[in-house]
Formats: sequence, C-alpha cells, structure tokens
Amino acid sequence: MVLSAYIRLAEVGIGCENWPGCYAQLDPEVEKKGITVLTPEGRDMAHYGARVAHRYIASTLGLFIVAIFVVALRQGNSRSTSLIVPVAIFAITVFLSLLGYYTPTRSNPLITMGNLLGGMALLGLLWWLLQRETEGGGAPPGQPGLRPLALIALGLVVMQIVLGGWSSANYASASCPGLISCEGELLRLDNLQDAFNPLRRIALDEHGRVIRPDSLAILSISHRLFGLLTAGYLAWLVRKMKPQPLLAGTVIALSLFSISQLLVGISAVWFQVPLLLLTLHNCLAALLLLGCINLLHRLAPPVKSRPPG
Repeated sequence: MVLSAYIRLAEVGIGCENWPGCYAQLDPEVEKKGITVLTPEGRDMAHYGARVAHRYIASTLGLFIVAIFVVALRQGNSRSTSLIVPVAIFAITVFLSLLGYYTPTRSNPLITMGNLLGGMALLGLLWWLLQRETEGGGAPPGQPGLRPLALIALGLVVMQIVLGGWSSANYASASCPGLISCEGELLRLDNLQDAFNPLRRIALDEHGRVIRPDSLAILSISHRLFGLLTAGYLAWLVRKMKPQPLLAGTVIALSLFSISQLLVGISAVWFQVPLLLLTLHNCLAALLLLGCINLLHRLAPPVKSRPPG
C-alpha cells in the first residue's frame, strides 16, 4: 500500500521542483505501463526501485492470498468467518492484477480509484480475517450501542478515503494552495456536477500537462472539510469509549492516528505537498481504516468454534 501510494504520487510530480508548474505532466504518446514524468531538466521522475519492489511484493502477496483461499475452502464449517471474506479477498486480488495489467495509463480517474479502493478493501479484509482467526471479540458489558457508532466511524473513514482518492486521481492538489484558499468559484452548479462526475476524463494541454478546471478546487476543499468532520466524530467516539478498559488499546490507536492525520494533512498543504508527507498521509488513512475495523472486531460477538462437517 505504501509503495503503491509513493509511486503514484511520484509519477505525477508530487514534490517536484517549480511546484505546481511541474505537477501532473502526462504523456499518453510514450507511456506503456505507468506514467512517464519528466522534470524541467529532462530527468525521469518515476522511481524505478520502488516500482520493482512493489511488483515483487505484490506477486508474493498474491501467492499468500491463493494459499489463504485454499485453506479457507478446506476448513468447512470450522472457519472463523463467513466464506464471503476469503472469497472477496481472492476476487479483489484478481481484480487488481487484471487492472494493473490491462490499464496502460492513469489518465482515467476511475483507474486510479479502482487501484486505491481495491487496495484499501484488500488490506481491511485481511486485517479482519487475521483478527477473527487469532482472537474472539465481545462487546464490553453494559455498552450494547457502541457497535452502530463504530460502523458510522468506519463509514466516515471510508468516505474520507474515497474523497481523498478522487481528489488525487483528478490532480486537484494544486487547486487549493492554501489551507482555506482555492482557485475559482466553488459553489457553481456546473462545477459541482463536473467535480463529482464518476465518468469525467482528464484533459491535457499541448505540453501534456493536466488542465485543472475550477471544479477541481471543490474536490480538494471537500476532502479537507470532510476530514474535519471525520476527526470530530472520532474524537467524540473516543471520549465515549474511554471508560471501557477492554477498548483501551483501540482508543489510543484511533486517537494517535486521527491527530497525526490532521497534523500531516495541514503540514502537507503548508509545505506545498512534499512527496514523503503525502505518502505518510496515505499510510495514516490506511491505519485509521484498520483502527475502525479493529474496533468493530472488539465489539463483535466472540467467535465460536464449530466442528467440521
């Protein structure tokens, strides 16, 4: 996940010199796999070592997922989760493999979103399966209403990841250079329709640079405002769960990840979106997702072993 985020951000010029003039330069004439991005000096910005490492790690992960799928089929009724979970893990892995093989460019935002959301879903399902296989859950006594609140938290985090991914896939990072200042008119109806149109395409100028319409500013500012809403809800939920000793580790993790995500997001804008901070921002989003899934696991009924057959 971290390598994938790093490569995607590096290939479109996050952290490049002369920001944002060097940002989001796509050349559909020469790209075969991934995107060729050149600095003003003509150097390739694509990080070859990271791409090779990502390819080998993804292949190794695929072998483990095949093994997980086979073992799950052989477990019969004794498995700790529904068969849907390992089947979904296997299906998402196949989907991501095909998506990476048959998509020569990322000039279509849906391709980037498919990779991002597929990777996040794969990570979350593997984390859920690991927890259910190693230990049972169990809601704290006297707090039966926490699980719906945890589901809301998970939904907010997922929506924030979707907004961030859609903003990144459409190269909206440079449309709001300040924390609350953006280019163009934010509330025009046609801008809203274009920004959230799932079928929108990336337009390029004669130099291969992405043309950023005013509508992209809406994506960037929506991601930031929804992030504040999500952080506020998580802070309220953490305070509500604080008296529960069984949830202490989860409460600490969610607090640290949420605060860190806010600080990294603000710092990234302040320092003009450096590559490492944006990669860390993606990583913390994944950790928030895992924290919410861990909370649901802790609040779920304990796993009861069933005899095979």
